[in-house]
Amino acid sequence: MTEKNTDPALWIFILYLALVVIMYRLSPTITGALILGLYLSMIIMVPARLIAKIKFIGERVSLIISSILVFAVLVVTVYQIFPIVYDEASKLFSTLSSTDISIEELLAQLPVFLRDIIGSGKSNDAVTEQLSNLISTFTSYGMNLMNSILPMIPNMLTAIVIFIITATYISTLKPVFRDNLWRFFPASTRNKSTGFVREYYNSIKTFISGQLIIAFIVGLIVGIGMTIAGIPYAVFLGFLAGVTNLIPFFGVIITSVPAIFLALANYGLFGLIRVGIVLIIANQLESWVLSPKIQGDRMELNWFVILLGILLFGSLFGIVGVLFAVPIMVFIKEFWKQYVQDAFRRN
Repeated sequence: MTEKNTDPALWIFILYLALVVIMYRLSPTITGALILGLYLSMIIMVPARLIAKIKFIGERVSLIISSILVFAVLVVTVYQIFPIVYDEASKLFSTLSSTDISIEELLAQLPVFLRDIIGSGKSNDAVTEQLSNLISTFTSYGMNLMNSILPMIPNMLTAIVIFIITATYISTLKPVFRDNLWRFFPASTRNKSTGFVREYYNSIKTFISGQLIIAFIVGLIVGIGMTIAGIPYAVFLGFLAGVTNLIPFFGVIITSVPAIFLALANYGLFGLIRVGIVLIIANQLESWVLSPKIQGDRMELNWFVILLGILLFGSLFGIVGVLFAVPIMVFIKEFWKQYVQDAFRRN
């Protein structure tokens, strides 16, 4: 067979993907906000479908109610996290920079086996000097980090505005896009191409619903764990972990920031160890049990491939890559089966 028999939609899909990558490279803030807005719009549709089942509530009204609920959750999360992080960080850095470090007090907070390891073969003066240097470095890094956030605020605000507008607008455009999908593909293979997009869209909905389940479980684990560990704002930390875990594996990472500040400011090194144990347990359960079982089975992807994909796309595209790693891998798998292998057979 000749090359002309290859499905032209194959090159159309590749062109669309290339355009997205080029846009992201040229303007990562705006393109990333648009992509995250698309992701959030699909999250909005999950409760909207449930609300629409209530009698006398139509599709458009359910989308409005769902949008209000989702954005309310985001606003509460952002409104709560920044004061906690700022207050506890200021308290922590102020304490560290103005207080003389006592090696006896620090070692007394550690379990016996850690105390023996740290103090083994070293004088108190040597250990004190090492800990003082470590704390000084941590304090300096923390203050620099807080100061470096200020110049980023304009870009962050721009991204947030685009993010919200995109999510709200796309949520109402589903019927329009569905009715005009055929316009994006050549007439010769239009039915196959639109069918492929619809199947892929259903796969993404499956992924979103699975991620909501994972996020809920991770939030529950973190909330209960922080309560047992005696960390302040434990319920909020669990809530934060659940909300931010809508981005796969990021819930524990983001929650670690306020959790570490709270632990150090209130309980010192021993509190940090307790927080570390809770977060490690939550992270390992998500990485090796929840995501492989829930997303791997639903998306028909091997759990190890999912982990590799998240690491790979995260290193290439940052948070957007982490967010869309599984959807991209599903697209590649289905695209390869339906288009690339078909092209191989034809040629």
